[in-house]
Amino acid sequence: MALRRSLAASSALRTAIAGPSTLPARRFLATPVESFPLPYINLGQTHLARYHEHYDTSLATDLMYMNYDHRVARTPPRPLPEMEPLTRHEANQPRYGHKVPLQNLPVTVDKIPRLEKITLHTMNRKAVESKHHLLPTIMAFRAISGESINGGGRTASTGVSIRRAKTGAARWRLREGMPIGALVEIKGEAMYDFVQSLVDFVLPRLREFRGVGIEAPPSPHYRNASSGTVQFGFEPNAMGLFPQIEANIDQYPNMYGFTVAFHTNARGPRAQAMARSLLSGFRIPFIRQ
Repeated sequence: MALRRSLAASSALRTAIAGPSTLPARRFLATPVESFPLPYINLGQTHLARYHEHYDTSLATDLMYMNYDHRVARTPPRPLPEMEPLTRHEANQPRYGHKVPLQNLPVTVDKIPRLEKITLHTMNRKAVESKHHLLPTIMAFRAISGESINGGGRTASTGVSIRRAKTGAARWRLREGMPIGALVEIKGEAMYDFVQSLVDFVLPRLREFRGVGIEAPPSPHYRNASSGTVQFGFEPNAMGLFPQIEANIDQYPNMYGFTVAFHTNARGPRAQAMARSLLSGFRIPFIRQ
């Protein structure tokens, strides 16, 4: 009896110290309450890439100084003829026709050369025999670029896309519409992460690599010369030098060559030179052939 009384007294004392319980008992529902809205959390970027910060702090101002041309503002375009001749031999035809050539844009703060996107493209010949040979290529491109469908909260991101044959060739057993390659577009901060991996890990370890060859265009009005796109290719051994592939090299039994295209906002006759100066600021070497 004495033991029971002591236990009852101790429990009463604890209840008096803690006070009366005002919280209701929790009930865990099997399904969430419909009236409670679930907030959407978009995980954005937390910091700038190292090469993006290098572009904003030092490279952009240097490019504006290097590419400045004081003759752009006072060079008028060639006027069109007032009357068309009856025959083509009635008047001397201009050298490039009556089309007004592209003019260099004035170099201002909003016209500084910058990267818009990077494109990786490859073609696998073994895919003609079986489309399953494209799976290692898709996995490698996804690891290198980090792009996926709607990845990073970007609804415009399509990830790695399959390239199909536009025409058929009976000699290689190729039919129209067959999947033969893969393509991926890299935009945003992932562009600068790819450039950093390419410059810091891939290019220094390529054997007998002296730089990207520069081919002189036949004319300053050539289509490729007036677009700010610089592209060059790599051998299959370059794919295994990316840190994303090298960390899991056993998962990629075969390596494939690929083409890299850097798309910039430069337009006009000097667009190629402006695009190369931008890539040179990212430590991509160029050499004249």
